[in-house]
Amino acid sequence: MSDARERILAKVRKGIGRDMPIMASEARKALDGGVGSELPPRPLWTEDPVDRFLDRFAAAAGTFSRVSSTSGAAEAISAYLRERKLEPVLRVAGHPLLEKIDWPGDLRIELDSPVADAVVSVSVAEAGLAETGTLVMYSGPQSPTEMNFLPEYHIVLLKRQDIVGYMEDVWNRMRPWEGFPPRVLNFITGPSRTADVEQTLQLGAHGPRSLHLVLLEG
Repeated sequence: MSDARERILAKVRKGIGRDMPIMASEARKALDGGVGSELPPRPLWTEDPVDRFLDRFAAAAGTFSRVSSTSGAAEAISAYLRERKLEPVLRVAGHPLLEKIDWPGDLRIELDSPVADAVVSVSVAEAGLAETGTLVMYSGPQSPTEMNFLPEYHIVLLKRQDIVGYMEDVWNRMRPWEGFPPRVLNFITGPSRTADVEQTLQLGAHGPRSLHLVLLEG
């Protein structure tokens, strides 16, 4: 820490009557006390959370496949590439779930190539929000943030048991994790879009033009 920064922080601590920096345990206690235990008003629904999530995901212009295994995921991804007449080249994140996949021989898997040069990326979502059909992407070595935004086509794997009901459930789920919060936490609802020009919807304005979900049911 620079001397100038330490002098500024020392003056702040003196102003609030503290001699030492606040400890992580104190900060957590203050945060939990400020948030409270009462849930805010939120929408209710009767449908299955998975069905609601997929309905909202599709309504936001996302596409999806439902598979029962990682081998099924590989087949679904191959079909996605064929349907869109894309080259069989994937920039894949170094996630343990993706490392379990036995990729078909006709696919070229790239693990360390520049993300900016990739057309199709494959990553893993840590959670899905049934309330809005939103994917939650937790940044880190296993899920680089640039893979969510630079390629034109983004394929995301999500496990069925990782679908939660509400935004509050995401925080409750992740707070105990070591290293939380991450440097970046992205909430992605559908592919990139804009209607700035004559109110005409254009996909892929500021990120991927296509967002495809592979839901692992097994």
